[in-house]
Amino acid sequence: MPNIRYNDIAAANYSRFIGRTLLTNDRLRHYFDACFQSAIDEAGCYPVWACVGCIGNGKATAAFGNAPRRCPICESPKVFEVATFQSRASVVGNAFERAVRHLLTARFELPATPTPGNTHTHDIEVTSAIAIETKGSPRRLLNPDQSITTLQRPGLERSDTWKKAQANAANYRRNNRRNPFFIVSNAVPPDLVGYRSDDITGIFNITQAGRVNALVNEVNAALPGQPN
Repeated sequence: MPNIRYNDIAAANYSRFIGRTLLTNDRLRHYFDACFQSAIDEAGCYPVWACVGCIGNGKATAAFGNAPRRCPICESPKVFEVATFQSRASVVGNAFERAVRHLLTARFELPATPTPGNTHTHDIEVTSAIAIETKGSPRRLLNPDQSITTLQRPGLERSDTWKKAQANAANYRRNNRRNPFFIVSNAVPPDLVGYRSDDITGIFNITQAGRVNALVNEVNAALPGQPN
């Protein structure tokens, strides 16, 4: 895996799409989409499929995008996605975390920092008293051949991503009974809008300006030294 310049990607796309302008849903969406795309472009882990039938016959049939039901060349059903999913998940996860952290620091001057390397329950801390878990991924990607691949269930729309976020919150809460634990995503399904529990202080769609401001208000209120 090449060395991805996540911080530079976040800074460049923030300047391009947000900067000093009014924060809007469209600008936030473009910002995060661009961070995902830039990171994938540097990593090269695009969705790719290959036909085993063609390979067995001495032909290298492969293409960008989701695997079709049958190979368009030999019509074999032995068509599979090349194993880029796990690499892509890591790349877009890191890109999303950097993009969220850059937004919080550059726009709102919050002291948001990455968690220590031995912390596995969340990605960002705003002082040691506030935890933020980031769960984001793209809905679509532009491939080098200019085709567009639509990806299924981004962010918290994927059930296993939601389950992992819940488990992280529960683990965090065992040792931090009072500290806030926020979850941010670029895709929040309707049943999780406004969700709160004993473990999860709140879930926020970071592509919606109103929810970003609500998150920042709650973080500021929870900062040490603020009146209860």
